Amino acid sequence: MSAPSEAGAAWEFPIERGKIREFALAMQSEAPEYQHPDAVVPPTFLINANRWAPEGARVPHGFDRRRLLHGEQEYIFHGPPPRAGQTLYAAERLAERYEKPGRRGGTMKFAVIVTEFRDEAGTLVAEGRATYIETAKATKTAEPKTAEPKTAEPKTAEPKTDEPRTDGATGTEQKA
Repeated sequence: MSAPSEAGAAWEFPIERGKIREFALAMQSEAPEYQHPDAVVPPTFLINANRWAPEGARVPHGFDRRRLLHGEQEYIFHGPPPRAGQTLYAAERLAERYEKPGRRGGTMKFAVIVTEFRDEAGTLVAEGRATYIETAKATKTAEPKTAEPKTAEPKTAEPKTDEPRTDGATGTEQKA
């Protein structure tokens, strides 16, 4: 485990009524608290702050994006949820790095990044805690065995009989 070592720059995140409503509709929620002029944000709405971050403000996790998983997301509110019309200031910090052995071999790397959301007065309003995981590189395994080419089964002759057969397509009788 390593101690926190990186912090990003703060950026402005305006809370817009229309965006709250769009987010609520995407969640298939028509709850009245998301509809009125001073609507509160749904609990996971704060993920949208990432879209407002200017280049270079976010803390880099340093993982290979081809092997990256978003393992967990948690929000902690330190009072009532933010409302439409408020402006928050978001800033990220690297809270923790650690490793665990992977089930398929190799080492999985974890990074926990905390985003603090503060109001205009600088009061901590909420925190978002995201856990990112870099999966281990695939290990070389034995070459898969190639399947033997299948040969066609020999056709068996139909039994000879003197009983008439019915042709399924035309319904006419035929001699065998």
